[in-house]
Amino acid sequence: MSDYDEGYEAGRNAPNIRQSIQNGQAIGKGLATVLGLGLRLLVEVLVLAPFLVLGLILAMELEFLGPGFGFARLLCIGVLAYSFYALLYLVKGVAIGLRQRGSRRWLLPFTICLLVACLVPAWLLHLFVVHTAHVTHPVLVWVVPALFALYTYSRYRLTEDVAPNTVLWAYRRGYQWTTT
Repeated sequence: MSDYDEGYEAGRNAPNIRQSIQNGQAIGKGLATVLGLGLRLLVEVLVLAPFLVLGLILAMELEFLGPGFGFARLLCIGVLAYSFYALLYLVKGVAIGLRQRGSRRWLLPFTICLLVACLVPAWLLHLFVVHTAHVTHPVLVWVVPALFALYTYSRYRLTEDVAPNTVLWAYRRGYQWTTT
């Protein structure tokens, strides 16, 4: 093939090469988005794990919901998990209200919130790592759950006067009980 023909073929195929590069980049971005959302979902489930596990344990004992994981049982687990999540923010509101009043009694509800919101998810992550990965390396077994506990602590912001909109009503109720 002559140089002219090779140049002609390369010029004719250039849009196809650009298109395949653009397609590859779009697939890579889409895959990164899906993996990022999956990781985000996994972290959210781990953060809310104590409430989901508690809802699961209580809902499994309710025989009238039927066998297995039907719609009624899943709905019950969700309602129980939300109720305990709201209860955590009610206790947080009590702790913040007592702290702003200058009472040292705020440490008890704060400790309860700390245990439920930070240490239980870290302990569940520790158990997950130990029993699924069969790893005994101390970094994975203890440091990763400890870092996750710090993440959940920063996520719940237990010493700040804030709450998510979904449970703001419970937080305000706890805060009002102690400040009025």
